Amino acid sequence: MPELLDMTLLQPLVPMLVTLVASVLVLVSWNHFFIRRRRNSSDNSKFAYQLIQFLLAVVLLVSVIISSPLAEGTRNQVLALIGIVISGVVAFSSTVFVTNFMAALMLRVTKPFKVGDFIAVADYIGKVSQKGLFDTEIQSENRELVAIPNATFLSHPVVVSQSTGSMVFTTLSLGYDVSHNQVRPLMLQAAEQAGLTDPFVHITQLGDFAVTYKVSGLLNDVQLILTAKSLLNQNLLDVLHLSGIEIVSPSIARHIQQNENMRLIPGMLPVKRSENRVQAEEIVFDKAIEAKELMAARKLILRRLDEKKQDSSGDSEILATELKLIEDRLAALQT
Repeated sequence: MPELLDMTLLQPLVPMLVTLVASVLVLVSWNHFFIRRRRNSSDNSKFAYQLIQFLLAVVLLVSVIISSPLAEGTRNQVLALIGIVISGVVAFSSTVFVTNFMAALMLRVTKPFKVGDFIAVADYIGKVSQKGLFDTEIQSENRELVAIPNATFLSHPVVVSQSTGSMVFTTLSLGYDVSHNQVRPLMLQAAEQAGLTDPFVHITQLGDFAVTYKVSGLLNDVQLILTAKSLLNQNLLDVLHLSGIEIVSPSIARHIQQNENMRLIPGMLPVKRSENRVQAEEIVFDKAIEAKELMAARKLILRRLDEKKQDSSGDSEILATELKLIEDRLAALQT
């Protein structure tokens, strides 16, 4: 009789105990296969798995409460209490946190830019090196890594240099004593020597003492945008000085005694151009360039693996090894 009585008391607890054991097994398995075995994954992947684990734990907790032998009124009160706690956490969460997360979702859908693109937003200019759930990292022209909150991309327009080409331009002020008919062909020549295609010149302002010119051209390889801007300015100096045109504002105050006919034009020195000169972009945007190349290689390997699913040759194993190395390197870049 006592044993039968004990079984009668334990019988209502069986569904809850079974649900509890199953819930623990599910959480332990998830933690083992998706958290511990992916220690080298990127921060974004880890966060996504941890977020799913948290949501899974909440669902399993609710399942345990539903399967418990509590009275219906008590069970409903416990569930209502859990709902209130979760609602309170969401309600009192940081508005910035939610805004940045929703902005990340919008950026994933609209895809205005990708890793490796040269962008300008608010007061920030640089190449995208990483896209996260709450911020986007860019590498500036000073090689600094800048984390921009994703909400910034909702409140400010984003300028993205197209991969098919970007316009490079510079402005220059010259005196009225220099004819625009003389200046225009020289500026076009400087743009062509800088590697720009389809160059053109605009007169943007007629000031009190000087005329402002703007020379523009299309740069097909946007990866060299910094070098192209520098070359354009350099070629303008060389071309105009060789033609005897003084690049100073007529309003300049000369505080030294000199001949009025003297021009401020430097003497031309021989320039040795090195064939192995390092491009500025290779140093400034090293992380963004490497991240872009790794993601492109990863995409290519995944496509090749998909094509070789039915192939039992050793190529698939080699590709899988290469993919693992690339993912490890990407994870290292994001830490």
